[in-house]
Amino acid sequence: MRQLPLPAISLRPIDTKFKQISLIYIGSMALHEALIALQTGCSGLLTLKQDDPHFKKRLPSIPYVHQGELEILDRLTQLGRHYHTIDEYVQNIIKTKTSGLYILSFAFELRSILQSYLQCLSQLEHECLQNTSLTLSHLLISLTDYTLLFPALVSLINTLQSSGYRGCQILDVIRRCTLDGNTILSSTMKKLLCAGHRILIKQIISILTRGQVYDEYGEFFIGSNNSINVEAMGMTTPSISRMTSAAASRSHSPERAMMQTPQPNSAITPGYNQYLLIPEMLPSYIPLPLADKILFIGESWLLLKKNDDDDDDNDRNTRNSLGINSIDYDEQNHLVQQQLHALTLADDLNMFELERIIERARIDLSLTLRNLFVDRFHLIDELEQIRGFYLIERGELYTLFVNRTSQLLLNTKKSSNAIENDINEVFKQCLNDLHLDTILTNSDKFKFKLDFPPNELVNQEISAARRLLYRTQGSNDNSSSPSDFWSCGWANLSIQYKVKYPMKAFFSENCKQRYNDIFHLLIVLRYVQTELNSLWLAFKNHHRNSLVWHLRNTMSFFIDNFQYYIQIDVLEYKYQHLIRSIQSSTDFQQIKHLHELFLADIQTHSFMLLGTAYQSIKNILSICASFCLTIKQQEKKENLDENVLRGFGKDFNDEIKLLFGILGMVQKHNALPHLGVFLTRLDFNRFLTNNNGSFGEF
Repeated sequence: MRQLPLPAISLRPIDTKFKQISLIYIGSMALHEALIALQTGCSGLLTLKQDDPHFKKRLPSIPYVHQGELEILDRLTQLGRHYHTIDEYVQNIIKTKTSGLYILSFAFELRSILQSYLQCLSQLEHECLQNTSLTLSHLLISLTDYTLLFPALVSLINTLQSSGYRGCQILDVIRRCTLDGNTILSSTMKKLLCAGHRILIKQIISILTRGQVYDEYGEFFIGSNNSINVEAMGMTTPSISRMTSAAASRSHSPERAMMQTPQPNSAITPGYNQYLLIPEMLPSYIPLPLADKILFIGESWLLLKKNDDDDDDNDRNTRNSLGINSIDYDEQNHLVQQQLHALTLADDLNMFELERIIERARIDLSLTLRNLFVDRFHLIDELEQIRGFYLIERGELYTLFVNRTSQLLLNTKKSSNAIENDINEVFKQCLNDLHLDTILTNSDKFKFKLDFPPNELVNQEISAARRLLYRTQGSNDNSSSPSDFWSCGWANLSIQYKVKYPMKAFFSENCKQRYNDIFHLLIVLRYVQTELNSLWLAFKNHHRNSLVWHLRNTMSFFIDNFQYYIQIDVLEYKYQHLIRSIQSSTDFQQIKHLHELFLADIQTHSFMLLGTAYQSIKNILSICASFCLTIKQQEKKENLDENVLRGFGKDFNDEIKLLFGILGMVQKHNALPHLGVFLTRLDFNRFLTNNNGSFGEF
């Protein structure tokens, strides 16, 4: 029997069923490969491996897979690559433990974002197992938020790595990323910024409540002042906190590490002014005055709560008897800590609230410090002592001191402990002889020192002095040559003020240096005035050359008026104004500012900040001192060389003319209110004006 062939149509149902099974298999494989690509960045069987293990290329075409689905697979693969890049960055940061607290906190927040991404993938995998008919489009739609977020995070990571930003600097970069119209991207960036703000607030709380900065990686906008010689102050620098090493652990977040309480000896509290602002580390949205307030509050708590290591036992007993250590600041610190911690709970850092908290704390603390310094520590009495020593308030004391040490300091060309001890003993004897030891009671805190400049500066001064002053022709007494005046002890005498607790918060090193600058002028002025007066006493009964007396009287006229102007018109007026302002003020920072203005006003009205005018005054003082020394050296001669005397007169007139012209121009601009009184005394009868600013011919 002949077999008939099967109809062709009977093969079509079998072929269609096979095709459907193949498509189902291919679809399942595509979903599986897509889930792998979303975690690894490559799609496994659907890619061709190249020589580079990090570079994989998709097959150009796959049977039964639509080209659109392949493009979706490419997008999912790119998303997986972004995930892999972010995950690798996070793992490196946590593993190295050297990137700092801010970067570490940033990495921890990134890890939480990656964990939510992995949870989303796990949910999608479960859905794919439950429903095999799902497509790649379902995966892409479910991960839409991450397709927008991950590229922005990768770009942010690349920016941080390329710029080298660290610490507070990364807050500005992240904050700029929050200014985006996409709500998903903006909210995620705010979470990253909030993580950095938690570290920032913890560091602010640390310095506000304990006066300590834990910053191993140099990330905070307040750092150590390396210009201060801490060892010379009898202190030790803060040791590295265990807090930062614990923060790098994978099992502890940076925020928890910041909250760890340091061990009692983990950080020795540094002295006042040990910290300074680092503007380049300050975020742009935190004002510089606010950072300055934070620094002030931290150093003030530091001053009030800790004892300086260089104070002796008597100072500690004095502090304890005053009850300083018994003052309880825990309640106020706890309140500030709670208010600042509440700021970290919000998505955005409320700068207005932060400024309000800091300002409130500053006002309360400043009032406390004002009461302590003015009422308990007797700041005004301390200023009286400084006035008596630095500002030569007791003229009779320094006149006696100049008379007794005139020759000693004139012949001194370099410092030595023996000479300094002799000078201090003479000064103490002067205090006893005038019965001023009961008025200037803190003489043990003020010691005279000889502070000679380097040799090159001395040579410059001597060369300038020779040009103006060297009139003693043929003089072989080099030890007392007039040209060496600015290299002798009088021109290099200073006062060392031992600032004790708690006055270090008020009298900084800069203040002491400015007081010494003023003292340099006043002591040389007092020396020259005394020498001119002693010249008159020595030769008043002798018939000398009238030119000598003319020169001496003219010099004395200027020196007396200049000395009266500084002591009465400037120092006395400014000091009384300072005392009245201190007594009426309730703000410690304002009192410090008033004191700094007081020093600046003295230097300004004494022409110390007018370079040419001040140099002219120094030249006048040199000429007068050289004139007195020359007359004393040649006192045994019956006839003095008139050419030498006229040379002194010419130099003196030239400097007076220059100074009078400069001060006249300053007076026209009304820059110095008290200058007009001084010029009126000098030119009361218009003599200087009629002689072009000079005292006439000698």
